[in-house]
Amino acid sequence: MLSNPTHLSWHKTIQDGHTILAHKSLSEPVTHDWFDAAFWEKQNAITGESKGRNTTYFIKYLGNNTESKQTRHFVLRHYYRGGLVSKVLNDEFLYTGIENTRSIAEFTMLQKMVELDLPVPNPIAAMVTKVSGLWCRNDILIERIVDAKDGFYWLISQNLTDQTWQNIGATIKQFHQNGVYHSDLNIHNIMIDKNGKVFLIDFDRCEFKAPSDTWQQANLARLLRSLEKEKIRNKPSTLPTDIGNNCYWDMGNDL
Repeated sequence: MLSNPTHLSWHKTIQDGHTILAHKSLSEPVTHDWFDAAFWEKQNAITGESKGRNTTYFIKYLGNNTESKQTRHFVLRHYYRGGLVSKVLNDEFLYTGIENTRSIAEFTMLQKMVELDLPVPNPIAAMVTKVSGLWCRNDILIERIVDAKDGFYWLISQNLTDQTWQNIGATIKQFHQNGVYHSDLNIHNIMIDKNGKVFLIDFDRCEFKAPSDTWQQANLARLLRSLEKEKIRNKPSTLPTDIGNNCYWDMGNDL
């Protein structure tokens, strides 16, 4: 049985309407300021940004422990809505209990996957902020996978070898065998480090399911569709011409 990260590995604090879960390895208390980019900017700790629909910040954390000066690298993300509803509720979500909030759900799922020894980033802290009525806002801090870039970067910059496709397939198979359903499996959520190790990221709205060929094959088909879209958007020479024949999703056939 998986341990409860709230009780074993995490500090839980409630501060001015903010509920925060934070990893006990941190050398100082985590406050709501940690989830504000301006807090890190004042410390010259922001090392980069990733701008898509919204901005994700990369942070260098030194801590205040004089005995250990090991630098850690974090990713700070605020949760936003998508689609038409975002015009009305940009970043507010219905609050139905702390365990059901977007950030805490992703946070605890990451911890469970770490316990299963799956290649995912370590969760660092998560915050839920109650706002008017039954609504809340969500933020999360995770450990950045150092020396890793997303699969799309590698695909465009140097094309992916057959062995890398095999590694991607083997990694997805590992998640599927443990019942992990990634609701947004695409090449941008697959990270590959300089040694060729494959990770999956971004587990917002993902879940554990009983292993089943039905959803596993649908999951792989989604990845294939995302790759085909990238093939259309980019020059044909930058993507494999036999993209539909690469064996990375064939790994799902013997799950």
